[in-house]
Amino acid sequence: MLPRLVRSLRQGGATHVTVVLSAESQTSIEKKSELGADQILLNSSPEKGRTGSILLALHSLPTDMEALLVHPCDIPLLSSSAVNRLVQAWRAAKEPTKTLARLVTPGGRGGHPLLVPSGRLSTLRMFGPSQSLRDLLHESPEFLLNVSLPGDPGPFLDVDTPEQLHLLESLLRQTP
Repeated sequence: MLPRLVRSLRQGGATHVTVVLSAESQTSIEKKSELGADQILLNSSPEKGRTGSILLALHSLPTDMEALLVHPCDIPLLSSSAVNRLVQAWRAAKEPTKTLARLVTPGGRGGHPLLVPSGRLSTLRMFGPSQSLRDLLHESPEFLLNVSLPGDPGPFLDVDTPEQLHLLESLLRQTP
């Protein structure tokens, strides 16, 4: 699932893809296919929360980047067209350097990835490892761009159990 996710991010407009894994996760995927990421980082304290992984990645990336796409690995059905739609909508925003952007269902439920612009990265860098990204969303609601994505469940469906992962892998498996 991770190589598929990395491809979708890259084909949708990400120029650099970093994957942050726990040691346990890295061990479980070692014998699977190449991820295709530009960088793989090990988070030695994954129990501290998702934001800790984001901070680890953020501190390893250039400070002059235009924006950061944050996407959890447990939402693997992201399509490149969804990423592209998000990036293009963000670029068209009135003040893109301040505007957070995320995909939402037609009913308004938030999905992933979250696009954090350069003007908001300094705030994110000050977060604690267990602080929720929701705090960033609520900080300046006037600079939150919700990009509706009808008909594509990929950015909204979590894979939380080994059974769900096995089902998705079997459905998406390429036959030789």
